[in-house]
Amino acid sequence: MEDRLDGEIERRRVLKYLGTAGTVAVAGCTSGDGDDEPPEDGTDTETETESGTESDSDDGSGDGSAETSLRIVHDTHFHGLMGDSEEALNVANYFGLVEELYENAPDGNGFAVGNGDDLHMSVESTVFDGEHMTTMLNESPISYNAMGNHEFDNGPESFLENVAESEFTWLSANLIDERTDDVFGAEEGAARYAVEEVDGVQIGFTGLAPADADEVTSVGDHVEVLEPVEAAETVVADLQDAGAEVVVLLSHLASPVAEELVAEVGGIDVVVGDHAAFVAEEPVEVDDTVLSFVGDEFDYVGQLDIDVADGEVDDYAFELHDLAALVEDGEVEPHEEIEELLVEYEDELDDELGEVIGETAVDLDVRTDVVRSEESNFGNWLTDVMAEDVDADVAIQNGGSIRSDRVYEAGNITRRMIVDILPFPNSVVKLEVTGDQLREALEHGVSSIEDGHGRFPQVSGISYAYDPDAPAGDRLEEVTVGGEDLDPDERYELATNDFLVGGGDGYDVFTEAEVLRSADEGAMQSALAINAVREREVISPELEGRIDVL
Repeated sequence: MEDRLDGEIERRRVLKYLGTAGTVAVAGCTSGDGDDEPPEDGTDTETETESGTESDSDDGSGDGSAETSLRIVHDTHFHGLMGDSEEALNVANYFGLVEELYENAPDGNGFAVGNGDDLHMSVESTVFDGEHMTTMLNESPISYNAMGNHEFDNGPESFLENVAESEFTWLSANLIDERTDDVFGAEEGAARYAVEEVDGVQIGFTGLAPADADEVTSVGDHVEVLEPVEAAETVVADLQDAGAEVVVLLSHLASPVAEELVAEVGGIDVVVGDHAAFVAEEPVEVDDTVLSFVGDEFDYVGQLDIDVADGEVDDYAFELHDLAALVEDGEVEPHEEIEELLVEYEDELDDELGEVIGETAVDLDVRTDVVRSEESNFGNWLTDVMAEDVDADVAIQNGGSIRSDRVYEAGNITRRMIVDILPFPNSVVKLEVTGDQLREALEHGVSSIEDGHGRFPQVSGISYAYDPDAPAGDRLEEVTVGGEDLDPDERYELATNDFLVGGGDGYDVFTEAEVLRSADEGAMQSALAINAVREREVISPELEGRIDVL
C-alpha cells in the first residue's frame, strides 16, 4: 500500500508541473523535499508562505496583467463513510469522476478540493479513527481540504495524527491553536492559507469552519474558534499581501452564512462547499463572489470553470455531476487505487465489527413488537445517550429505526451488534419545541399502534400514558417531563434523529421546530452508541415506567 501511495503522490506532482506554472504554495509549510525538478517548460516556480515570500519570477505575477482559465472540482464532506464497493455511491467512483474532471481541466489547470467533515461520524470512523479516509484522500487528486467540525469528533490528538499523515493540505483561517497563535495542526502540515501560481496568476486558497465548532465537537482545550467574518477579513488581507489575485474559500459554513459573509467581507472571489448539505443547480452570485453548493457525501460533484483576466474572475461555467446517474450510464470508471483500498477496508471492517466493545449486564430487548408499542430498555438507553450527547431535556426515537427484532442476552456487546440494531445512517439532531409540539409528536407516535407502525416513540426525560383503544389523535392520557406535567407553552430542547426532523414517519411537526444542532453537527447514531458502550464498559438499562399502556 505504501509503494502505491508514493507512486500516486509523484504522479500528481508531475501532473501539477505539467498543468500549472508553479508548485504548491502553502502557508506555514512547503510541499515536496526540495529535490523536485523544475517544469520542462522552463517556467519559474514559487513557494508562498504565510509571511508572503515574493516570487523569483519576473512574469507580471501579482500585477493583474496575466490571464488564465482553471477548473475547481469540489467537494467532499464524506462523514467518514466509504460507501459500498458494490453500489454506485462510493468513494472509488466518486474520485474516479473527480480525477477525470481534474485531468481534463482547461490547459491542465485543475484543482480538486474538499470542504471537510471527511474523517468522522461513521461506524468506519470508530474502527479506523479516520485513517481510512486520510489514506484514500491521499490517493485522490485532492490538493486542499477545509477543516470541518467532524474532523474533531475523536478529539484533537486524533485529528493531528491524521493531519500528519495527509499528503494534501488541511486549511483553516479560524481554527487557531492558542499555544502557537497559528492554525491548529501547523506543525503537522496544516495552513491558514495557500497560494499557487497558474499561468502567471496567483490563486489563493483558505478554509473556514463553523463558528460553533467548539460547541458541537471535541476541539479540546487549546483550539480557539474565531468568528468567521473576523477570520475572513484577516486571511483575505494576508492572501492579498502574499500576492493572491483570486481568493477561493473552501467553506464549511452553512450556505446562508457564507452568503452573508461574502456580502460583508470583500476580496473573496469563489466559495465552494456547504456545511448543511444544500444543493444548488447553479452557483449563487453575491456582489462579485461566485458561491457553489453541491451537497455532501457521494451524490454530486461540482465542476466550476473560471476565467481570470486583469486580476479578477471574468467569467465562469458550472456543471453539477450526478454520480449515481453517471455510474448507471457506464460513464464513470472507479479510481483504481482507491477501489483497492475500499475493498481492503471493507474486509477489515467486517473483521473488526466482531470486536467486543463492552457488555450488558441485562438482556437487551429490541423485538419489533416491543419497540413499536411499549417501553424498551434498549430504547431507554439509546434515547438517554442521545439526550446526553446534545445536552437536551428530552429525546424521542422512532421504534422503526431500532432493528434486528430479538432479545440479546446479557453478555458481550460487539460493534456488529450495535450496527445490526441501528443500521440506518441517522444522525442526532437537537430541536427546540414547545410543549404543544411535543404533545403533538407523541400523539402522532401512538396513532398507528394497531398497524405496528415504526413511528412509535421511545423516549428519554418523558413519561407518558396512552390508550391504544382510543381514537387516533386522542390516545394520550398523561405526559410529564422531568417529573412535571407537560407545559404546553414551555420550550423544551429535544434530541431526535434527522429522519424524523425531515418529516419521516409522518413527524411533520418537527419540520416546523427550530433546529439548535443540525444533522451535520450531530453524531451518527450507531457510532454514538458504539462509543457510549465503549466508554461505559458495562450497561444495564431497565424499564422505568416511561411508557404506560392503559
